Amino acid sequence: MKTKWMCMILMFALALNLLACGNGQENGNSSENGAMNMEPQSVEDDSSENTGNESSEMNVIDLQDNGTDKNIMAVSTVKDSVFSGKVSGCYYAGGSRIIVAADQLYLYDMGKGETIASVDISMGDLCVQTFTDGYFVVGQGKAGGGNASFAASESDGINGYILNKDFAVQDTISFSGLLSDDFIPQITGIAVSQDGKQVAFGGLQGLYLYDISSRKVRTILNYSEDGTAGNMQIAAMDSLTFTGNNTLVYVGMATDTSIGGDGVSVYGTVSTDGANFTITQKGDYKVDTEEVQKGGNLLIMPQSFDKNNGTLLMLDTISNTEKTMSFSSRSEGEDGVYCSGQGKYVATAILEESSVTINIYDTASGKSIHTETVQDGNSTYFLRVPQILILDESGTCIVVLGRGIDEVSTLITTFGFAG
Repeated sequence: MKTKWMCMILMFALALNLLACGNGQENGNSSENGAMNMEPQSVEDDSSENTGNESSEMNVIDLQDNGTDKNIMAVSTVKDSVFSGKVSGCYYAGGSRIIVAADQLYLYDMGKGETIASVDISMGDLCVQTFTDGYFVVGQGKAGGGNASFAASESDGINGYILNKDFAVQDTISFSGLLSDDFIPQITGIAVSQDGKQVAFGGLQGLYLYDISSRKVRTILNYSEDGTAGNMQIAAMDSLTFTGNNTLVYVGMATDTSIGGDGVSVYGTVSTDGANFTITQKGDYKVDTEEVQKGGNLLIMPQSFDKNNGTLLMLDTISNTEKTMSFSSRSEGEDGVYCSGQGKYVATAILEESSVTINIYDTASGKSIHTETVQDGNSTYFLRVPQILILDESGTCIVVLGRGIDEVSTLITTFGFAG
Protein backbone atom coordinates (compact mmCIF):
# COMPACT_ATOMS: atom_id res chain seq x y z
CA MET A 1 0.00 0.00 0.00
CA LYS A 2 2.82 2.40 0.85
CA THR A 3 4.47 1.71 -2.48
CA LYS A 4 1.20 2.37 -4.34
CA TRP A 5 0.77 5.78 -2.66
CA MET A 6 4.36 6.74 -3.48
CA CYS A 7 3.80 5.94 -7.17
CA MET A 8 0.61 8.02 -7.24
CA ILE A 9 2.40 11.00 -5.64
CA LEU A 10 5.26 10.77 -8.18
CA MET A 11 2.82 10.62 -11.12
CA PHE A 12 0.92 13.67 -9.80
CA ALA A 13 4.17 15.67 -9.42
CA LEU A 14 5.24 14.75 -12.95
CA ALA A 15 1.91 15.92 -14.37
CA LEU A 16 2.20 19.28 -12.58
CA ASN A 17 5.71 19.73 -13.94
CA LEU A 18 4.65 19.02 -17.55
CA LEU A 19 1.71 21.41 -17.21
CA ALA A 20 3.98 24.18 -15.96
CA CYS A 21 6.42 23.66 -18.84
CA GLY A 22 3.62 23.75 -21.41
CA ASN A 23 2.22 27.02 -20.05
CA GLY A 24 5.63 28.61 -20.03
CA GLN A 25 6.20 27.84 -23.71
CA GLU A 26 2.77 28.99 -24.74
CA ASN A 27 2.83 32.43 -23.11
CA GLY A 28 6.37 33.59 -23.77
CA ASN A 29 7.24 35.96 -26.64
CA SER A 30 10.95 35.40 -26.26
CA SER A 31 13.00 32.36 -25.41
CA GLU A 32 16.47 31.90 -24.08
CA ASN A 33 19.66 31.82 -26.13
CA GLY A 34 18.72 34.64 -28.48
CA ALA A 35 15.43 33.31 -29.87
CA MET A 36 12.31 35.44 -30.25
CA ASN A 37 8.92 33.84 -30.77
CA MET A 38 6.51 36.20 -32.51
CA GLU A 39 3.61 33.75 -32.89
CA PRO A 40 1.42 34.96 -29.98
CA GLN A 41 1.29 38.51 -31.36
CA SER A 42 0.60 37.26 -34.88
CA VAL A 43 -2.36 35.20 -33.67
CA GLU A 44 -3.87 38.25 -31.98
CA ASP A 45 -3.76 40.20 -35.24
CA ASP A 46 -5.34 37.59 -37.50
CA SER A 47 -8.59 39.53 -37.66
CA SER A 48 -6.95 42.75 -38.87
CA GLU A 49 -4.90 40.86 -41.46
CA ASN A 50 -8.00 39.20 -42.90
CA THR A 51 -10.13 42.33 -43.17
CA GLY A 52 -7.42 44.77 -44.23
CA ASN A 53 -9.52 47.65 -42.85
CA GLU A 54 -7.37 48.59 -39.86
CA SER A 55 -5.55 51.92 -39.98
CA SER A 56 -2.27 50.25 -39.06
CA GLU A 57 -0.98 46.98 -40.47
CA MET A 58 2.18 46.67 -38.43
CA ASN A 59 2.85 44.59 -35.34
CA VAL A 60 5.77 45.45 -33.10
CA ILE A 61 7.60 43.13 -30.75
CA ASP A 62 10.46 44.28 -28.56
CA LEU A 63 13.14 42.15 -26.91
CA GLN A 64 15.03 43.93 -24.16
CA ASP A 65 17.56 41.24 -23.24
CA ASN A 66 18.02 37.80 -24.70
CA GLY A 67 20.69 36.61 -22.32
CA THR A 68 23.38 36.15 -24.97
CA ASP A 69 25.23 39.43 -24.40
CA LYS A 70 26.06 41.31 -21.24
CA ASN A 71 25.75 45.08 -20.75
CA ILE A 72 23.10 45.43 -23.46
CA MET A 73 21.64 48.93 -23.50
CA ALA A 74 17.89 49.45 -23.14
CA VAL A 75 16.23 48.94 -26.51
CA SER A 76 13.60 51.35 -27.75
CA THR A 77 10.54 50.03 -29.50
CA VAL A 78 8.56 51.21 -32.51
CA LYS A 79 4.93 52.11 -31.78
CA ASP A 80 2.64 51.02 -34.58
CA SER A 81 -0.19 53.31 -33.47
CA VAL A 82 1.58 56.37 -34.90
CA PHE A 83 1.53 55.06 -38.49
CA SER A 84 -1.37 54.59 -40.87
CA GLY A 85 -1.43 51.92 -43.56
CA LYS A 86 0.87 48.99 -44.19
CA VAL A 87 4.52 49.74 -43.46
CA SER A 88 6.56 49.16 -46.62
CA GLY A 89 10.00 49.90 -45.19
CA CYS A 90 12.20 51.52 -42.54
CA TYR A 91 15.33 53.53 -43.31
CA TYR A 92 18.20 54.90 -41.24
CA ALA A 93 17.95 58.67 -40.71
CA GLY A 94 20.93 59.34 -38.43
CA GLY A 95 21.40 58.82 -34.69
CA SER A 96 18.30 57.28 -33.13
CA ARG A 97 16.01 58.37 -35.96
CA ILE A 98 14.47 56.25 -38.69
CA ILE A 99 12.19 57.06 -41.61
CA VAL A 100 9.14 54.80 -41.86
CA ALA A 101 7.31 54.45 -45.17
CA ALA A 102 3.60 53.67 -44.91
CA ASP A 103 0.68 55.69 -46.33
CA GLN A 104 3.20 58.55 -46.17
CA LEU A 105 6.72 59.05 -44.83
CA TYR A 106 7.21 59.40 -41.07
CA LEU A 107 10.29 60.63 -39.22
CA TYR A 108 10.43 58.54 -36.06
CA ASP A 109 12.72 58.91 -33.04
CA MET A 110 13.57 55.53 -31.50
CA GLY A 111 14.93 57.14 -28.34
CA LYS A 112 11.78 59.16 -27.67
CA GLY A 113 9.43 56.51 -29.04
CA GLU A 114 7.45 59.03 -31.05
CA THR A 115 6.92 60.45 -34.52
CA ILE A 116 8.60 63.82 -35.01
CA ALA A 117 7.08 64.72 -38.37
CA SER A 118 5.48 63.29 -41.49
CA VAL A 119 5.26 64.26 -45.15
CA ASP A 120 2.77 63.20 -47.79
CA ILE A 121 5.10 61.24 -50.08
CA SER A 122 4.20 57.76 -51.25
CA MET A 123 6.42 55.62 -53.48
CA GLY A 124 6.55 51.98 -54.44
CA ASP A 125 10.29 51.64 -53.95
CA LEU A 126 12.68 54.13 -52.40
CA CYS A 127 16.14 54.86 -51.02
CA VAL A 128 16.93 57.29 -48.20
CA GLN A 129 20.22 59.17 -47.87
CA THR A 130 21.26 61.62 -45.19
CA PHE A 131 23.32 64.75 -45.76
CA THR A 132 24.53 67.55 -43.48
CA ASP A 133 21.28 69.48 -43.21
CA GLY A 134 18.61 66.97 -44.09
CA TYR A 135 17.43 63.95 -46.03
CA PHE A 136 17.29 62.92 -49.67
CA VAL A 137 14.51 60.51 -50.60
CA VAL A 138 14.47 59.04 -54.09
CA GLY A 139 12.16 56.41 -55.45
CA GLN A 140 9.81 55.07 -58.03
CA GLY A 141 6.44 56.76 -57.85
CA LYS A 142 3.24 54.77 -57.62
CA ALA A 143 -0.13 55.77 -58.93
CA GLY A 144 -2.60 57.04 -56.36
CA GLY A 145 0.01 57.68 -53.68
CA GLY A 146 -0.35 60.84 -51.63
CA ASN A 147 -2.58 63.88 -51.97
CA ALA A 148 0.05 66.60 -52.31
CA SER A 149 0.82 67.86 -55.80
CA PHE A 150 4.48 66.80 -55.71
CA ALA A 151 3.50 63.27 -54.70
CA ALA A 152 1.15 62.81 -57.62
CA SER A 153 2.84 64.85 -60.35
CA GLU A 154 5.05 61.99 -61.56
CA SER A 155 3.14 58.93 -60.45
CA ASP A 156 5.16 56.41 -62.42
CA GLY A 157 8.59 58.04 -62.79
CA ILE A 158 11.66 58.38 -60.59
CA ASN A 159 11.30 61.30 -58.19
CA GLY A 160 13.66 62.84 -55.64
CA TYR A 161 12.81 64.96 -52.61
CA ILE A 162 15.16 67.19 -50.64
CA LEU A 163 13.93 67.51 -47.05
CA ASN A 164 15.40 69.60 -44.25
CA LYS A 165 16.06 68.37 -40.70
CA ASP A 166 12.46 69.26 -39.77
CA PHE A 167 11.28 66.92 -42.53
CA ALA A 168 9.84 69.67 -44.70
CA VAL A 169 10.22 69.38 -48.49
CA GLN A 170 12.69 71.96 -49.81
CA ASP A 171 12.90 70.81 -53.41
CA THR A 172 11.62 68.12 -55.76
CA ILE A 173 13.30 66.54 -58.75
CA SER A 174 11.55 64.69 -61.57
CA PHE A 175 14.38 62.59 -62.98
CA SER A 176 12.21 61.40 -65.86
CA GLY A 177 12.32 64.88 -67.37
CA LEU A 178 16.03 65.64 -66.93
CA LEU A 179 17.41 63.64 -69.89
CA SER A 180 16.09 63.63 -73.43
CA ASP A 181 18.41 60.97 -74.86
CA ASP A 182 19.26 58.69 -71.93
CA PHE A 183 17.49 56.57 -69.33
CA ILE A 184 18.09 56.06 -65.60
CA PRO A 185 17.84 52.29 -64.96
CA GLN A 186 17.64 52.17 -61.15
CA ILE A 187 17.33 54.38 -58.09
CA THR A 188 20.52 53.05 -56.47
CA GLY A 189 22.43 54.95 -59.17
CA ILE A 190 21.34 58.31 -57.70
CA ALA A 191 23.21 60.07 -54.87
CA VAL A 192 23.18 63.43 -53.07
CA SER A 193 26.33 65.33 -52.10
CA GLN A 194 27.18 65.77 -48.43
CA ASP A 195 26.21 69.46 -48.52
CA GLY A 196 22.91 68.65 -50.23
CA LYS A 197 23.56 70.95 -53.18
CA GLN A 198 24.19 68.43 -55.96
CA VAL A 199 22.73 65.13 -57.09
CA ALA A 200 24.68 62.69 -59.28
CA PHE A 201 22.93 60.00 -61.30
CA GLY A 202 23.93 57.29 -63.73
CA GLY A 203 22.20 56.58 -67.00
CA LEU A 204 22.66 53.93 -69.65
CA GLN A 205 25.09 56.13 -71.59
CA GLY A 206 26.71 58.39 -69.02
CA LEU A 207 27.10 59.89 -65.57
CA TYR A 208 25.42 63.22 -64.82
CA LEU A 209 25.33 65.96 -62.19
CA TYR A 210 22.26 67.98 -61.26
CA ASP A 211 22.73 71.34 -59.52
CA ILE A 212 19.81 71.92 -57.19
CA SER A 213 19.99 75.73 -57.05
CA SER A 214 20.26 76.27 -60.82
CA ARG A 215 18.22 73.17 -61.76
CA LYS A 216 20.70 72.41 -64.54
CA VAL A 217 22.23 69.10 -65.61
CA ARG A 218 25.71 68.58 -66.99
CA THR A 219 27.53 65.44 -68.08
CA ILE A 220 30.36 64.17 -65.89
CA LEU A 221 31.26 61.21 -68.10
CA ASN A 222 30.10 59.91 -71.44
CA TYR A 223 30.80 56.20 -71.15
CA SER A 224 31.73 55.67 -74.80
CA GLU A 225 33.96 58.76 -75.00
CA ASP A 226 35.44 59.25 -71.52
CA GLY A 227 34.76 55.98 -69.72
CA THR A 228 38.05 54.14 -70.33
CA ALA A 229 40.77 53.50 -67.75
CA GLY A 230 43.63 51.23 -68.79
CA ASN A 231 42.09 48.48 -70.86
CA MET A 232 38.72 48.63 -69.11
CA GLN A 233 35.64 50.34 -70.56
CA ILE A 234 32.83 51.30 -68.18
CA ALA A 235 29.42 49.98 -69.21
CA ALA A 236 27.22 50.95 -66.26
CA MET A 237 27.35 52.78 -62.94
CA ASP A 238 24.54 51.12 -61.04
CA SER A 239 25.35 52.36 -57.54
CA LEU A 240 26.68 55.79 -56.56
CA THR A 241 27.72 57.50 -53.35
CA PHE A 242 29.47 60.77 -52.56
CA THR A 243 32.60 60.60 -50.40
CA GLY A 244 32.76 64.41 -50.29
CA ASN A 245 31.11 67.21 -52.20
CA ASN A 246 33.22 66.66 -55.33
CA THR A 247 34.14 62.96 -55.34
CA LEU A 248 32.02 59.93 -56.19
CA VAL A 249 32.50 56.21 -55.66
CA TYR A 250 30.57 53.98 -58.05
CA VAL A 251 29.91 50.26 -58.42
CA GLY A 252 28.96 48.87 -61.80
CA MET A 253 30.01 46.84 -64.82
CA ALA A 254 32.87 47.18 -67.31
CA THR A 255 34.33 45.24 -70.24
CA ASP A 256 37.93 44.43 -71.06
CA THR A 257 38.62 46.13 -74.40
CA SER A 258 41.57 43.83 -75.13
CA ILE A 259 39.60 40.59 -75.00
CA GLY A 260 35.94 41.67 -75.22
CA GLY A 261 33.35 39.35 -73.78
CA ASP A 262 30.78 39.90 -71.07
CA GLY A 263 31.00 42.67 -68.52
CA VAL A 264 32.61 42.14 -65.13
CA SER A 265 31.90 43.65 -61.74
CA VAL A 266 33.94 46.79 -61.01
CA TYR A 267 34.11 49.77 -58.70
CA GLY A 268 35.98 53.04 -58.91
CA THR A 269 36.11 56.78 -58.26
CA VAL A 270 35.52 59.89 -60.31
CA SER A 271 35.49 63.61 -59.53
CA THR A 272 32.43 65.67 -60.38
CA ASP A 273 34.50 67.43 -63.07
CA GLY A 274 35.24 64.08 -64.74
CA ALA A 275 38.84 63.87 -63.52
CA ASN A 276 40.52 61.12 -61.48
CA PHE A 277 38.48 58.38 -63.11
CA THR A 278 39.48 54.86 -61.99
CA ILE A 279 38.21 51.33 -62.62
CA THR A 280 39.03 48.44 -60.27
CA GLN A 281 38.13 44.95 -61.45
CA LYS A 282 37.11 42.37 -58.83
CA GLY A 283 37.81 39.15 -60.72
CA ASP A 284 35.06 36.62 -60.12
CA TYR A 285 33.55 38.58 -57.21
CA LYS A 286 30.18 39.73 -58.55
CA VAL A 287 28.68 42.66 -56.61
CA ASP A 288 24.91 42.93 -56.20
CA THR A 289 24.77 46.62 -57.18
CA GLU A 290 21.25 47.08 -55.85
CA GLU A 291 22.42 46.08 -52.36
CA VAL A 292 25.52 48.32 -52.08
CA GLN A 293 25.37 50.33 -48.84
CA LYS A 294 27.39 53.11 -47.26
CA GLY A 295 27.89 53.29 -43.51
CA GLY A 296 30.10 56.14 -42.35
CA ASN A 297 33.23 55.95 -44.48
CA LEU A 298 32.71 52.28 -45.30
CA LEU A 299 31.20 51.04 -48.57
CA ILE A 300 29.68 47.58 -48.26
CA MET A 301 29.51 45.55 -51.50
CA PRO A 302 27.56 42.30 -50.97
CA GLN A 303 27.97 39.50 -53.50
CA SER A 304 25.24 38.51 -55.91
CA PHE A 305 23.35 35.55 -54.40
CA ASP A 306 24.27 33.27 -57.32
CA LYS A 307 28.00 33.86 -56.71
CA ASN A 308 27.90 34.02 -52.93
CA ASN A 309 30.66 32.14 -51.08
CA GLY A 310 30.39 33.61 -47.57
CA THR A 311 32.72 36.57 -48.07
CA LEU A 312 32.07 40.31 -48.14
CA LEU A 313 34.01 43.03 -49.92
CA MET A 314 34.28 46.42 -48.22
CA LEU A 315 35.98 49.67 -49.24
CA ASP A 316 37.28 52.40 -46.94
CA THR A 317 36.34 55.45 -49.01
CA ILE A 318 38.77 57.74 -47.19
CA SER A 319 41.93 55.65 -47.65
CA ASN A 320 40.54 53.91 -50.78
CA THR A 321 41.64 50.54 -49.39
CA GLU A 322 39.82 47.23 -49.65
CA LYS A 323 38.92 44.91 -46.83
CA THR A 324 37.24 41.52 -46.90
CA MET A 325 35.26 39.68 -44.26
CA SER A 326 34.47 35.97 -44.00
CA PHE A 327 31.14 34.95 -42.52
CA SER A 328 30.61 31.90 -40.34
CA SER A 329 29.53 29.76 -43.29
CA ARG A 330 29.87 29.85 -47.06
CA SER A 331 26.11 30.13 -47.53
CA GLU A 332 25.79 33.28 -45.39
CA GLY A 333 24.97 36.36 -47.39
CA GLU A 334 22.46 34.74 -49.74
CA ASP A 335 19.52 36.08 -47.72
CA GLY A 336 20.86 39.60 -47.28
CA VAL A 337 23.80 41.59 -45.93
CA TYR A 338 23.10 44.81 -44.02
CA CYS A 339 25.37 47.67 -42.93
CA SER A 340 24.89 49.85 -39.85
CA GLY A 341 24.46 53.59 -40.18
CA GLN A 342 28.03 54.41 -39.16
CA GLY A 343 29.63 51.30 -40.63
CA LYS A 344 30.70 49.71 -37.34
CA TYR A 345 28.64 46.56 -37.92
CA VAL A 346 27.23 44.36 -40.65
CA ALA A 347 24.53 41.75 -40.27
CA THR A 348 23.52 38.69 -42.26
CA ALA A 349 20.13 37.03 -42.40
CA ILE A 350 19.64 33.27 -42.64
CA LEU A 351 16.10 32.29 -43.61
CA GLU A 352 14.46 29.06 -42.49
CA GLU A 353 10.89 27.82 -42.95
CA SER A 354 9.52 29.62 -39.88
CA SER A 355 12.41 31.77 -38.66
CA VAL A 356 15.24 34.08 -39.57
CA THR A 357 18.57 34.13 -37.77
CA ILE A 358 20.51 37.39 -37.69
CA ASN A 359 24.28 37.33 -37.19
CA ILE A 360 25.94 40.65 -36.35
CA TYR A 361 29.64 41.18 -37.13
CA ASP A 362 32.09 43.87 -36.08
CA THR A 363 33.57 45.37 -39.26
CA ALA A 364 36.87 46.34 -37.62
CA SER A 365 37.70 42.85 -36.31
CA GLY A 366 35.52 40.75 -38.60
CA LYS A 367 34.27 38.79 -35.60
CA SER A 368 30.71 37.66 -34.98
CA ILE A 369 29.45 39.46 -31.86
CA HIS A 370 25.77 38.53 -31.61
CA THR A 371 23.24 36.03 -32.94
CA GLU A 372 19.47 36.40 -32.72
CA THR A 373 16.67 34.19 -34.08
CA VAL A 374 13.22 35.62 -34.85
CA GLN A 375 10.41 33.09 -35.16
CA ASP A 376 6.75 33.17 -36.18
CA GLY A 377 4.12 30.54 -36.80
CA ASN A 378 3.19 32.13 -40.14
CA SER A 379 5.86 30.95 -42.57
CA THR A 380 4.77 33.57 -45.13
CA TYR A 381 6.96 36.11 -43.34
CA PHE A 382 10.06 34.15 -44.29
CA LEU A 383 9.40 33.78 -48.00
CA ARG A 384 11.37 36.98 -48.72
CA VAL A 385 14.52 38.48 -47.28
CA PRO A 386 13.90 40.85 -44.36
CA GLN A 387 14.93 44.45 -44.04
CA ILE A 388 17.43 45.03 -41.22
CA LEU A 389 18.60 48.32 -39.71
CA ILE A 390 21.40 48.64 -37.18
CA LEU A 391 21.74 51.74 -35.00
CA ASP A 392 25.40 52.04 -33.96
CA GLU A 393 25.01 54.41 -31.03
CA SER A 394 22.40 52.44 -29.09
CA GLY A 395 23.37 48.93 -30.20
CA THR A 396 19.88 48.35 -31.56
CA CYS A 397 18.86 46.05 -34.41
CA ILE A 398 15.51 46.52 -36.18
CA VAL A 399 14.09 43.59 -38.17
CA VAL A 400 11.25 44.25 -40.65
CA LEU A 401 9.34 41.24 -41.98
CA GLY A 402 6.54 41.02 -44.54
CA ARG A 403 6.86 44.58 -45.81
CA GLY A 404 6.58 43.50 -49.46
CA ILE A 405 3.99 40.76 -48.95
CA ASP A 406 0.38 41.91 -49.30
CA GLU A 407 -1.09 38.83 -47.61
CA VAL A 408 0.31 39.67 -44.16
CA SER A 409 0.78 42.66 -41.90
CA THR A 410 4.26 44.07 -41.50
CA LEU A 411 6.09 42.80 -38.42
CA ILE A 412 8.82 44.93 -36.83
CA THR A 413 10.90 43.67 -33.93
CA THR A 414 13.89 45.18 -32.15
CA PHE A 415 16.65 43.68 -30.05
CA GLY A 416 19.81 44.99 -28.44
CA PHE A 417 23.40 43.79 -28.69
CA ALA A 418 26.72 44.70 -27.13
CA GLY A 419 29.43 45.89 -29.55
